[in-house]
Order: sequence, then C-alpha cells, then structure tokens
Amino acid sequence: RAPTLPHFRPLVNPQDPLLGKKSHRRACSVQPAACRSQTSDLREASAVWTWGLTAGCTLGAVRSQAMPLSGRTILVTGASSGIGRGLCTAYVANGARVFVTGRSEKELSASISDLPGGSAISVAADLTTEAGRRQISTTIDHGGGVLDVVVHAAGLLGSPGVSLADYPEDEWRSVFEINVTSVHLLHQMLTSYLEEAAAPVVIGLSSTVGREGRAGWGMYAVSKHALEGWLSTLAHEFRGKVFSVNPGGTRTPMRAVAVPDEDPSSLPTPSDIAPIFLRLAHPAAPEPSGTRFDARDWIGTDPWAGLGVH
Repeated sequence: RAPTLPHFRPLVNPQDPLLGKKSHRRACSVQPAACRSQTSDLREASAVWTWGLTAGCTLGAVRSQAMPLSGRTILVTGASSGIGRGLCTAYVANGARVFVTGRSEKELSASISDLPGGSAISVAADLTTEAGRRQISTTIDHGGGVLDVVVHAAGLLGSPGVSLADYPEDEWRSVFEINVTSVHLLHQMLTSYLEEAAAPVVIGLSSTVGREGRAGWGMYAVSKHALEGWLSTLAHEFRGKVFSVNPGGTRTPMRAVAVPDEDPSSLPTPSDIAPIFLRLAHPAAPEPSGTRFDARDWIGTDPWAGLGVH
C-alpha cells in the first residue's frame, strides 16, 4: 500500500507528446485551453493525482515538467460512461495519450469534450463485430502503431436478479460476448501494437462477483469468473504485464441498475478508484504480472510512490 498524498492538484497536459508523429489518426476537435484543470470533469477527477504539486501550482508553472504517464499510449474500452470515462480523464490528466472506444459516438464525444485537443481520440465501434474491432486496430495503426496499455473496461450487466435456472438464452450469450469473447478477440487484433511497446500492460476490470459468486448476478458473475481465467492464462503467455482489478461497488450507471435501492452517494466515484489504474499503467510499476487488485484498497493513495516520479 502506498502512502496517502496530502496535497495534489488535477492537471492536464495540453501538449500531446506524440502529436509530432505523422499519422492519419482522427483527433479530437476540442481546442486546448490555457488551463483545463478547472473544468467540471477534472474537478470531479480530484483523485487524479499529479505527484509533487501543491494547491498553489498552476498549469503554466509545471508545463515544462514531464508528467507521470507522458509518452504512454493507452486504449480504454467502454469509455462512454462510468469507470471507462473516469479512467480516460485520469490518464489524460497525467500525461497519457488515450484512445477511447464505445458504441455511442455522442457519449464518447461527451467523455472527451473537456480534454485537451489531441489527447484523446475516440473510436465509435461495436466490439462484438470484427468490423468494429478492426476499426479500433486501424485507428491505432494510423496513430503510430504502438500501444502501451489496454484497459478492458467495457462490460454488460445482463438481467440482474434473475436466477441461472431462469436466465434468458439471448441475454446469456450477449453478456458473455461483450465481457469475455470480445476482450479475447480484440486482444488478438492488438497484439502486434502491444509488442511494439517497451513495457506493455493489459488490465482487465473484474468484479467482486467474479471472484466469489452471488445469487442473482447471473451471466455477469459467470463472465467475470471467465475473464479472471483469461487474464490469469494470459499472464503466463504475454511478454508484458497482465493485471485484474476489481473496482468494487462504484458510482456508475451500471451499478444503479444492478442495485437500484442503494444510495449512490455512499459509493466511491470512478475518479476515487483511479490510483491503482494509474500506477499499473506506469512502465516502472513493480507489481508482478498476474496480480489481482481491489481498487478500493488504493483509494486516497499516491499511485506514483516508489516509482521515481517527482
């Protein structure tokens, strides 16, 4: 466990470190502003921990300093809302260049609307189709052809509260397709770009019910168990590092559907659980491949502790 960080300020990097590369990538149309750190999305991301900054620092004062994830290119699936959207903001705020994907172009645009131009590239695509996965692959290829980190955050809940005995077949198949099959097939398509990276990382979003079954969670629980198995197997085969992260109950639209009587204010936000995802994306993170994490254990911690980030 890393120590808590008493003083921090969310920052964004208005200069994409890879913008100088010649490419045909589709860039965000939002123009960089003098300082985005005061926008509403980044205020919500107050847990986007930029190490060593105090409340008195300004973006201009630290613009020349390297940010923790500068030079890292990250793909986040399921970035239209919830945890995926929060991670997109967190990674960009710490210097990464991010590809975001989801089915809805409108929701993806909302996810990156307050981020610096060029720092996040959206790809509206259906991960369950070969055409959708190829569209993502092509965009990455045109954007430099190197991928440092993939975060598999896309997920489908299915029918909450329905027993396995009564679970509808079409729902069973569609949940498994999104939560497991599309993860595997997308990884196959992205392997060559990950192999180009010096320290590639794959992160899969698991679930509490993916580690211990509970009645009424149906194919969602089954598929998350399967994802855990896929990640564990990949950790023995992949040259880079592979991690499973259980977010725990988080204030997201999916959680509201799954547990409708729950008070959302009692749950951590996506930005609250960002520290472990930030740490694992850093090339110097010492955690061994195959490790399983609970994101709640890292709430309020400094993700860069011990990594030589100043």
